[in-house]
Amino acid sequence: MDDVRIIRITDENIFYLKEFIENLAENSKKFRYYASRPFSFIKNHLVTVVFLKNEKPFAYGHLDKEKDKVWLGIALIPSYTGKGYGKKMMDVLINYANENDLKKINLSVDADNLKAISLYRKFGFIEKEKNTDKNILFFNLNLD
Repeated sequence: MDDVRIIRITDENIFYLKEFIENLAENSKKFRYYASRPFSFIKNHLVTVVFLKNEKPFAYGHLDKEKDKVWLGIALIPSYTGKGYGKKMMDVLINYANENDLKKINLSVDADNLKAISLYRKFGFIEKEKNTDKNILFFNLNLD
């Protein structure tokens, strides 16, 4: 991680987010967050983060407050999966949640995304619901 830079996305550097989404390739089918939202939606996020290597974004994460729920989302460029970057992104987001006194984090994941489900469970997320029509699982983590 020495050669990785962690940055918080703002209006001034949103081009990193756009570049990340463009380079997501086949993982864009699993990470559909921006398929239905404009990039300007980050203004509603509590935090939006990308990891850069050689100034190229390869990992993304956010915490998004929707009404009374906080939602977590992460995604990685395929060639960076299985190298500990997902765990590091989760650490960054959960540390943010703890520092900002957030009590519960929610997420949704495709039921066939076994690597992501394994990662979430390692962090203590518990499956709460399944949408069988869309094959999506819902998890949450209590932080108090």
